[in-house]
Amino acid sequence: MIIVVCIDDNDGMLFNNRRQSRDKAVIYDLIKYSNGSKILINEFSKTIFSDYENNIIISDSFLNNAKENDLCFVENVDLSEFKDKINKFIIYHWNRAYPADFYFNSDLSNFKLTEAKEFTGNSHDKITREIYSL
Repeated sequence: MIIVVCIDDNDGMLFNNRRQSRDKAVIYDLIKYSNGSKILINEFSKTIFSDYENNIIISDSFLNNAKENDLCFVENVDLSEFKDKINKFIIYHWNRAYPADFYFNSDLSNFKLTEAKEFTGNSHDKITREIYSL
């Protein structure tokens, strides 16, 4: 499966069960990258994909059901139990440090950075998208 996450400079993802940011440019970039493929999310992420409902599959067991090439947008799930199913990471960096109490903790040492792209967001001057593949 392909995991998509948004992280800050300290690998933070959430603070007090709230996402750190919700820049619409990230969602637009991900939809464009998906090229019409479905994106799997859980109920927590539903609101930020409301403009793209045709591309979204909502299920709280989305990571359990994900196939090899499924894009899975993750905000509030520990990925450690799924590490053997992950073949690619798409990581959006906010390029800022925010308060956080839930962190991205996946080991990328077996993955290779295959692409990096910077773009301007709606609420961030610079967002970086990195793609790591096995």
